[in-house]
Parts: sequence; structure tokens; C-alpha cells
Amino acid sequence: METLKDIPENESRVPERIDLCLAWERGVNLWAEESFRRMNRDESKVRAYTLPELPDSKEAWEKERPRVLKAFEECLYGPIPPAPEKIELELLAENNAALKGIALRREYRLHCYNKGRHFDFDMMLYLPKDAAGPVPVFEILNFKGNQSGFDPDIRPTRSADYEPKRWHGNSPSQQPRAVGDDFYTLAVSRGYGIATAAYGEIFPDHLDGFRKSIFRLFYDDLRPDCEVALEELQQGRKRNMGAISAWAWGLSRMADALEKIDLVDTRSLAVAGHSRLGKTALWAGANDERFKLVISNNSGNGGAALARRNFGEDLTSLWMIRSNWFCDNMVRYAGLEDELPVDQHQLLALTAPRGLYVASSSKDYTADFKGEYLSAYHASKIWRHYGMEGVDSPELPPENTPVGGMVHYHIKTGPHSMTLYDWEQYINFADELFKGK
Repeated sequence: METLKDIPENESRVPERIDLCLAWERGVNLWAEESFRRMNRDESKVRAYTLPELPDSKEAWEKERPRVLKAFEECLYGPIPPAPEKIELELLAENNAALKGIALRREYRLHCYNKGRHFDFDMMLYLPKDAAGPVPVFEILNFKGNQSGFDPDIRPTRSADYEPKRWHGNSPSQQPRAVGDDFYTLAVSRGYGIATAAYGEIFPDHLDGFRKSIFRLFYDDLRPDCEVALEELQQGRKRNMGAISAWAWGLSRMADALEKIDLVDTRSLAVAGHSRLGKTALWAGANDERFKLVISNNSGNGGAALARRNFGEDLTSLWMIRSNWFCDNMVRYAGLEDELPVDQHQLLALTAPRGLYVASSSKDYTADFKGEYLSAYHASKIWRHYGMEGVDSPELPPENTPVGGMVHYHIKTGPHSMTLYDWEQYINFADELFKGK
């Protein structure tokens, strides 16, 4: 059994075993190419399937809800660890004229302590400079580091940079800046705060990520799967945790931190995520009811899309390519999705009666946009038990046409992405929920 020592505070989360990661990447990339070749992208070839039933009353659902939550924990994601014994918030830097003068920007380090162990990660918070009082806040994890925003003076992030098909990334000194769309300015100009953290500081998204993740606070054995002997597996050793639960834990710790900041209206927290982090946002929202709006952007299989449809990416592909996201029990259902005791419409239903927004992209066949929509359609039954509307038709709406009530949905024109168009719709929905507009 390895002995874990605290990670030096300013040490990069780039993996220690680059050789392992390079070898793993080759296999992952080969399988990713092959799974893309094999995956079904023909709607006429979708097999017949029967979804697990949702209860017919609010009372029955509230009785059923703990069992559904436990099933997702045991079959897919593993448990989210508890809050640490203590969290301390350290202010690292601030800028009172950020985003060309419209925002306050604060950079914090969240120090988490549990049973004599320590783990920390950084959170960046933007708030409207001239707000009259506490404001609603969107939480979102980012892929490329806090410094990838649009201010030039943001501290480098300690996580490895994420690049497609390169999973261990760059050192912090090589990290990019000014990446993607400037949704920070959009949100702040509409009266919202944005809290973000680099997902790779919470759980580095590579083969050796467990050793430098939040699981250090709770577990001793954090060997990557390739270091676990077959004999141990045959004797019943199972890894019951995965990265999605680690990232969801981080989102809840960010909510803990925001509760300590007077300028934040913690009664109006939203959590959003794209792709794997869309899966994470759904899982965080299912477990933490402080998130009053849960947003899934292109989350696909293992997120919003129905698992029982054989369209786009499936559980076999996910397990072969990204097994570290999930617990070991998921392998039992790879290729056997009909044997799952739950399906993703039930994951969406776990957000009820809070706000839910599911979004897809018209060219994102891998994520199964129709499966995402149908999942939201079926889950809407639970909101109706609370006297609320969801999405009411099984027919996919036109592109760029948001639909729904407390369950909202849109499919935008374009590829797998999270754009300013998406953010505009999320903020419009948040206006309805939080500001009564």
C-alpha cells in the first residue's frame, strides 16, 4: 500500500508517470477511432427499448427517489465523498476593474482538511461591479484553466492543460489564455456572477489522476487501474469511485465557499457543464439541492442521453475510452444497457422540482441529441407531479428554438460545443427562475 503525502501547494497536477499516460493514450485513441467507426448514426437502426417507469404521483416519486439515486451511485458514478471536516478560503488575488472595468474578480484557494489530510484547488469568481446586493451565480468547471479567461493578469492554474487526444497536457507555464467565447462578460453584464475552477485541479483527467485528486482526502489506495493485479480483481477488489463524482464533489465545495461570500446570493445558484462536465453537472445537481438550476450542455451518454438507445456513443465506448470517469460496476452494463436498473431520464428527474436545462447540438451525433431530448421529455413527468410544465412533445423541436417550462431544452445549429448562443438561453431561463422576468 502506497503512503500518500500532501501535494506541495504550488506543484503542478501534471502526472508523475508520463510513460503510463502516453501508453494509455495510444490505446484510448485507437479505440476512440474504432468506436467512432462502429457507432450507429442511423435513426432507422435504433433498437426497440423499454425505459424504467417513473412513478405516477409526487408521493411515490419522493419515496422512490433515494433508490434511484443509490442505483446511479452503484452502477455508474460511485459515491460522492462527504464534505471535508473543514474548508478555509484563501484570497490569492483580486481585480476591482476586471473584464474592461465591469466586474470584480477574486481568485481564491479552497483548502480542504479531512482527518489530518489536506487538498486544495483554486476558484475564480467574477461578480458585477455595480450590483446593488448579492447576485445569483453560475458555477462551471473549465477544461483549460482559470487563466484561459479573457483578463490578461489571471494566475496560472496548476492542472494540466486539456487537449483532445492528449490527456496529460502541458505544464502550467504553457497554458493558453483567452480561449473560446467570453461568456464571463455576457453573464456579468446580465447581472450574474460566474464561479469557475479547473477540472484538472480537482481530478486530473488522465490515467494517473487518482493520486492527485480529491480522493486523497478519503482513500489510501489510489493506484491507477493498470497497477491493480488480476488476482486482486478476482478476490473482489473494486474501484467504487470515479472522476465524475470527484468533479461533482468539487462543485459542492465551491458552493460551500460561495456561502462564505456576502456578495453571492446562495439561494440562486446554478450549475452548468459541457460534455463530460455536463454529466458532472447533472450528477452534482442530483446530489446537492443547493443548485436551483442544473444545466447539461451536450452531455451525451452517461449524461442526459438515454442509455438504452443504440445511437452515438454507448457505454462500451465510454468504458474503453474513459473508464476513470466511472466506478468499476459500470463495466457490467457495457453492451448490456437493457440490464441497467435505471436510465438517464431518471437522472434528470432527480433535479425535480428545481430548474433543469438540457441542450444539444445539431451536428453532435456522438452525444445523441435526440436521446437527450427524449430523456428530458420523459423526465418531465415528475415536474408535472409538482404542478410544473416540462417539455410536452416527443417530437424534437426545430433548431435554435428553446422549448419547455421548468424543464427547458434547445438544440442549436452546430457541432459539439458550448457557445454564447447557449449561454444566452441559460441566462434567459435564469432570469425567469431567479429574477421573475
